[in-house]
Amino acid sequence: LRSPDFIPRQFVGGFDFVKDNNKPLDRDGHGTHIAGTIAERNGNGVGLTGLVPNAKIIPIRVLDAQGLGTARNIARGIRYAAKQKADVINMSFEFALSVNSCAKIKSVCRAIKFAAKRGSLLVGAAGNSNGEPVAYPAGAPRVLGIGRTTKDACLATASRTGAGLGLLAPGGGLPALPSCGSDDTLFSRGAPILQLTFTGRDFRTFGYPTFYEGTSMATAHVSGVAAMVVASKVLGRNPSPAAIECQLRATARKANE
Repeated sequence: LRSPDFIPRQFVGGFDFVKDNNKPLDRDGHGTHIAGTIAERNGNGVGLTGLVPNAKIIPIRVLDAQGLGTARNIARGIRYAAKQKADVINMSFEFALSVNSCAKIKSVCRAIKFAAKRGSLLVGAAGNSNGEPVAYPAGAPRVLGIGRTTKDACLATASRTGAGLGLLAPGGGLPALPSCGSDDTLFSRGAPILQLTFTGRDFRTFGYPTFYEGTSMATAHVSGVAAMVVASKVLGRNPSPAAIECQLRATARKANE
């Protein structure tokens, strides 16, 4: 909320389900980075730019300063976003791979069903390890699961694949196939996703950490493009989640090999 590359009116109706108050300050840096990829301002001489700099963000905190949280708070956050009439709900987090069905996170899957019925597209991170299937909640019904590519649009290593994977998007890192992609004068093949976020504990020191790469970053890119689809009205004034997902799939291209 204190990033110099946002303006206050971009944030609407947020809530902190960790502290149970209406001041959802990111304590980790991850959420600020994700929000930046989606909606950081442009033309202001600060930082980089988000995909949809005029988008409104509903900041909802469900994870603590170590990036850990509970299924209960995540479910509450999803329901809250849906009640706030979020067009897109970005879920840049994953449960442990032992959580491999909705039976193990019933409250979260019920919340996902609730949000989808209310017209929200739910976009989830597939997980940052090799193998199949994708992690939950990305693997749950009604969620568009997102894997990651490198800067050269190659499938990245440490990205889940298989059942539940819907799309790939830029998430940084090295390619799964060593022959895919190349270095250039600005970025190596293992380049991360750069975005402005806080780098201290006082919420006043901001910079561009080089360790942010993963399906969380890829998910933010898809959420941003989904917001573009909604804003463009190419599908009408109030497109359904299914229509938005169909448009995203139809306009995607095959990853490089």
